[in-house]
Amino acid sequence: MKVYQLRVSIIGLARVYRIIEASEDCTLDDLHDEIFDAFDRFDPHLYSFFITRKDTDSFRAIYDAPEFTHPDNTEPFMGEAAKDSAAETRIGDIGLKEKEVFHYLFDFGDDWWHRIRVQSVKEVKAPKEVIRITKSVGNSPPQYPDYEDEEFDEEDE
Repeated sequence: MKVYQLRVSIIGLARVYRIIEASEDCTLDDLHDEIFDAFDRFDPHLYSFFITRKDTDSFRAIYDAPEFTHPDNTEPFMGEAAKDSAAETRIGDIGLKEKEVFHYLFDFGDDWWHRIRVQSVKEVKAPKEVIRITKSVGNSPPQYPDYEDEEFDEEDE
């Protein structure tokens, strides 16, 4: 069985990342759940993975890549084709190779963009599905800003 070592970073916060190991039989939905936990999120939202195979700053290139999305987001929208479900797509089915990069968008309103780099792909003797966080660097940013800490002075209006 293949196990993928993935470095997941939040775009714009290069010093905050997680290393996740996932076996080839895990779904992208399983990977989403692990990323959700790894960055201490609490409020679920829609998400999508974009299999770009290389790093890019171009949103056009990202959106043009094959997309695998939350099961509730697969229906065609405004003439688009139906999207593939992340819950039905196994990591091993994508054919990822070492050093390839793909992208993950969590929360279509707040747009938490992530860069996922395949650090390694190893053949192991594992009797069952494996997915786990093996390293955590940097503090998770809050899912939502804490507006209560910001003072609002009405006299400044």
